[in-house]
Amino acid sequence: MFTATADLILPSTTTGSFPRPRWFDTSMLGRPLDTCMLDVHFREKFQDALAVVISDQERAGLDVLTHGDFHVDEDLAGRAWHHYPLQRWGGFEGDHLQPEVTTAPWLHYPPGTLLNEIYTGWRWPHVVDKIEHQTARLSEAVAHGPGENTQAGEVWHLLLAGDGAVPGYSHA
Repeated sequence: MFTATADLILPSTTTGSFPRPRWFDTSMLGRPLDTCMLDVHFREKFQDALAVVISDQERAGLDVLTHGDFHVDEDLAGRAWHHYPLQRWGGFEGDHLQPEVTTAPWLHYPPGTLLNEIYTGWRWPHVVDKIEHQTARLSEAVAHGPGENTQAGEVWHLLLAGDGAVPGYSHA
């Protein structure tokens, strides 16, 4: 169990992506975060954007602070959320429009509507080999152990990996 908010009756936080500052105009393009951080331009803009989003949350008095989803690229209607893991797992390749015949009937929206633009604009990789999780780096995902300002959105893939992946946390 996470202990950072154990004594709070209703800890406050935010969910979802924060608006990306217009000056944070660099993208990860499927690269791991540690590789992006080697680029001085990306690192400066990323760290400045994080400082702003953390400061905004502190001033608002939130109990659990988040990174605003700045670790994923700004993309069409949340596409980066779906593609963040897909770009980091082996066995996928390409960036293809979904064929009309494989689209669920309830995802058909009239041309010209926002939902039509979203669902017909997303592109997906094809499975080309065995799907394998590429080893996550704990230092990339969790800056501190649970109970020490751990950001919930940063540990999802480690929690899926099973007990022992996050020190001090168990599924039991």
